[in-house]
Amino acid sequence: MKKHIFLVITILSFAFFTAQAQMSILLVNDNDNDIERVEVIKTAIDNSGYTYAFWDATTWLSGPSFEFMEGFNLVIWYTGNDGGSLYFWNGDETENQNIKDYVDGGGMLWVQGLDFLFDKYPETPTEFLTGEFVYDYLGISNYFGQSHLDDGVWSDGVPQLDVVEGNSIFTVDPLLWTYDAMWFVDALEKTSVAQYIYQMGPENYDLDDYYPAIYLEKGDGKVLTFAFETARIDTQENTDLLFGEGLGYFEQFAEPGIPAEEIIITSEGGVFFINENFGSLQLYAEVLPEDASIPFVHWSVSSEGVSASIDQNGLLQSSGTNNGNGTILVIAEALDGSGVTASIEVEISGQGTEFTVLLVNDNANSNSGGLTRYLVIDTSLYNLGYVYSVYNTVTTGDFPDYQTLSGYDAVLWYTGNDGNNLKLWDVSDTTGAVNQNLKFNEPLMDYINGGGIVWLQGLDFIYDIYGGAIDFFASGDFMYDFMGIEAYVAQSHADGDDLPQLDVVPGNPICTFSPITWVYAEGLWYADALEITDNAEGIYTMGPDTYIYSDYYSGVYTQPGDGHLFSLTVETARIDTREHTDEFVGDVLDYFQDITTDIKNEKLQTGFTNIKNYPNPVSDIAVISYSLNEPANIHLSIVDIMGRQVFFKDYGTQQDGNNKIEISVKNLGLQAGIYSYVLNINNKPTTGKLVIKKL
Repeated sequence: MKKHIFLVITILSFAFFTAQAQMSILLVNDNDNDIERVEVIKTAIDNSGYTYAFWDATTWLSGPSFEFMEGFNLVIWYTGNDGGSLYFWNGDETENQNIKDYVDGGGMLWVQGLDFLFDKYPETPTEFLTGEFVYDYLGISNYFGQSHLDDGVWSDGVPQLDVVEGNSIFTVDPLLWTYDAMWFVDALEKTSVAQYIYQMGPENYDLDDYYPAIYLEKGDGKVLTFAFETARIDTQENTDLLFGEGLGYFEQFAEPGIPAEEIIITSEGGVFFINENFGSLQLYAEVLPEDASIPFVHWSVSSEGVSASIDQNGLLQSSGTNNGNGTILVIAEALDGSGVTASIEVEISGQGTEFTVLLVNDNANSNSGGLTRYLVIDTSLYNLGYVYSVYNTVTTGDFPDYQTLSGYDAVLWYTGNDGNNLKLWDVSDTTGAVNQNLKFNEPLMDYINGGGIVWLQGLDFIYDIYGGAIDFFASGDFMYDFMGIEAYVAQSHADGDDLPQLDVVPGNPICTFSPITWVYAEGLWYADALEITDNAEGIYTMGPDTYIYSDYYSGVYTQPGDGHLFSLTVETARIDTREHTDEFVGDVLDYFQDITTDIKNEKLQTGFTNIKNYPNPVSDIAVISYSLNEPANIHLSIVDIMGRQVFFKDYGTQQDGNNKIEISVKNLGLQAGIYSYVLNINNKPTTGKLVIKKL
């Protein structure tokens, strides 16, 4: 079965700025607890005027090898506020031989973060001896405890750190926090050959005899340990000052490397095309000269709306989706900060020939196994033989963008048993947002309005905005106009009995499977009882007939814009058996596959397929792409909301294959608002929505 996990990969990236030094820096992010905090560290390095390469261990699921690190003068290993399964300890709490080899080879290491000692040594106090990594490579003899946990009277944490006079690196004093005090800062004692850098403070603080910053020189290697959270220093300006002093110190020991001068891209088999659905192409990059200090590149793709991805081993993967056809530019950029790049065009064809589904997991509720409940639906898609991908908002921290959504025939948006700050909605914090007339997030709205198919399912996605029932909606409300809901009447269990089952509405266009029952003998909690509008169609009612809310719906179907929306307010991952779950999921998706096939056949008969416009909304360049089955005469017009034509151009005859039109809405002087475009192909018009936003 073809299953394709959607990954947001930022494994190795790098930023180039006007550099004041030749020191090469590798920043390792080992913080999987708060993925945004490393941005503070990046900014501090940037503002200090240094170039760096970035290794995201939380995405790559490993730390860098010795062979990779040895080309860099300095490795900054950032653990932030994470203290579990760190790759600093190989992900399994063992000593990291790669770090040892790097320091023994004369490398410079700056370790930063809370709890990296706690990850391996959860019991304090812990003393270290010669022969142990912490003693030999970090210069720490005693891990006494942590602020907040072990500071007695000062149980709110350490208020500040005071610079140790006479240290050779830093003068910034004191170090303060974005909080009144910082928790979980390590109270340490050094070995005889190390030196103290910062002391816990102020004077008379319970742990003021201990130090969370220690510097060690081991042979030619140098290690600076900061056992506190550098991303939570009180201001970015002070963070920049601290990093500027630290980097300036290390720079004096950095030996100039041999920069990259040229990159040559080759491929396995010598070809630069992919013509198989879900096909791949292995690319290689040779960095010259052969003795370049850092012979590695960062791979990326510039696709202009064509969906494809490349990993950091150079494996280019086609998407197998409808927007996966066209020419992309693959770029290899040297990781040494030299700015040397190479690129190659790759032609991708034959994608999206099957019905494709994107499963979006929007369930971040850790109670009752909520984080993995989506796998029940995942298994059904696998068992039924669908071509699908998984996008997990819990791990990406965001919803999928329009380009991602538009590559699939149908989107199954699963909220499960979560009803708190779902990525489904167009605000990040839904608390108190009931009066804002919220709608779905912008890419999802564009996808549906443009003809996309969405099956929304789960408990509490309405509760996320409105809390407990009852709420009424009217024309002009998103719930009424788009979702077809006139009233949010009640929730099972909270407002009456648990829900025994769902009963299918006879004659509905989607489903025949009935009844739907649950793994719970007593019934399902928190299913929504809905009244629906005249423009909506009921798919399932609460049941059986004797149930208190049997007159209300839990499944409703609407066709907003050019799209299709099936909203189901129950937990599909808790249907009674695996067989019934598969049967029900197949029942729904078979219907959507049929209507998708009808649409595709209609477009094939008219001579064109796969019309997309992106980005949408747009502030400057709008791209309308399409595939022609034969040469055709093309002209395009744009009209405003009043029906007035604001743009027209005849593009003459275009050849068969993938084509696109680029329009600068900025140069046309179009104001922010909603427009429609009419793409006329051999006198056969097709329309779409174009949303222009303010710059």
